[in-house]
Amino acid sequence: MSRNSIFTIAVVAGMLGLCWTMMNTQRTRAADAAPGAIYAQLSSPDSQDPKDAPLLVSMTSNDALGGLEHNDKAKTTDVVVKTAGVYFMVAAIQVGKDQAGETGDYLDIWMKQNGKDVDNSNCRQVIHDPKYTTVLVCQGIAECKAGDVFNVAISASAPGHGIGIKAIKPKGEPVVPSIIFSMYKVN
Repeated sequence: MSRNSIFTIAVVAGMLGLCWTMMNTQRTRAADAAPGAIYAQLSSPDSQDPKDAPLLVSMTSNDALGGLEHNDKAKTTDVVVKTAGVYFMVAAIQVGKDQAGETGDYLDIWMKQNGKDVDNSNCRQVIHDPKYTTVLVCQGIAECKAGDVFNVAISASAPGHGIGIKAIKPKGEPVVPSIIFSMYKVN
């Protein structure tokens, strides 16, 4: 076999490997993640409104997942750290409400680690008009141990007005998720 033939076979094999990788990156499982690649992007196509108490936000779509644990069918509120380290997290929610009120109603969002509120993580958005929506971002960095569980929590000042996180399904466009949550290991 000539050098050109061996080179051609190597190039074709490499391209097939790249194509296989690209085909399978849409829903990477934690066990398939490359060494050192620890990340999650989770979302929800469903609106979620807190009632009388804070609500843990469900994320029912694993858009990308490697090295972290999240079940998009059961325990959809829990993101579990498998490897100790420092992690960066961002929760972006689409805030809106269903009814008008006399005053602005607000929605709060914060992170929880192992069932406890994370200090200084709360963010608030006031909504006056039910025709108005906005994105509220909550982010942070946390030192984590293997087995730590993270959640995103929301609460509302006036649950009777339908304030919460709203999914929007525009015709001919991708869904605007009620939440997009991203997390990755920085060291």
